[in-house]
Amino acid sequence: MRAASGRASQPEMILEMKYTVIHAGYPGDSSSAMLRRMEHDVLRHKPDTVVVECGANDAVNPAALNSLENYSDNLRKIAARIAEAGADLLFMTPPPVYAPEMIVRYKFNQPADTDLNAVLDRYVQAMRDVAALLDKPLLDVSKILHVVGNVGPGKDSLVRNEANSGVKDGAHLTEEGYRLLAALVYQALLDHRLAGRCIVCFGDSITHGYPLAGMGTLEGNNYPAVLNRLLNTEP
Repeated sequence: MRAASGRASQPEMILEMKYTVIHAGYPGDSSSAMLRRMEHDVLRHKPDTVVVECGANDAVNPAALNSLENYSDNLRKIAARIAEAGADLLFMTPPPVYAPEMIVRYKFNQPADTDLNAVLDRYVQAMRDVAALLDKPLLDVSKILHVVGNVGPGKDSLVRNEANSGVKDGAHLTEEGYRLLAALVYQALLDHRLAGRCIVCFGDSITHGYPLAGMGTLEGNNYPAVLNRLLNTEP
């Protein structure tokens, strides 16, 4: 990451070394909804880096569905507007879901054994393809949690379920899952040398941090809040 300009030895310049994290996650958003709110929620902050996470609503939420073609086109449009603003971009794939509880909780008109991840994974691949086409870095949270997230009915699942949260969910992360997400984003920013002091976390309910205390803010253990602490805590 680029250091702030100026002479660090001057006391009045110390605050310039701090990072500003903007929380721009909104529950239920598809890529289309995110595209509509970019100016107000992202670009007006003049970000240096934007972390873009979306896809689950586009893929499997009946209230927000987009075709694969529309989803890919929206990602390209989002990327173009970020580039026009002179900011860096990090794509982040959405995590897998635990379909049996997600279908029940959100009253999807589908059998409980429907494999929602089979659909969602096609959207994940679409984001991978767009990132590769545009030569943009990508944090593949989907792959990571498919392999190590224990997504399922057990208490050790990083996706919320009845066993680990007391309620049927299947769509959102546990507190531990959100903390892991923040650590992955933090390391990705370092590894890709993504620049600047203003970082916008742009996405849906995963970025929002539902249903943790402090969701939608820089308090608690949603991923933008934890990322903010990681960036602004001295070693």
